[in-house]
Amino acid sequence: MVRTNGIIIESADCHLKYLPSYSPGLNKIEQCWSWLKSRIRKQLIQFDCLQNAMEDVLRTAS
Repeated sequence: MVRTNGIIIESADCHLKYLPSYSPGLNKIEQCWSWLKSRIRKQLIQFDCLQNAMEDVLRTAS
């Protein structure tokens, strides 16, 4: 199947680019989680527990 799709794509003068199996830099949700985690870590100083820090970050993000 992949071989057939590759032949069709190349016959249209296009090129296939294979991505690594895990590429967080190309995955928007990974970038979002990274942003959220960094904000939560910064907020942990101000709050007693993780849940409160998470709620604060999510409240300001939305």
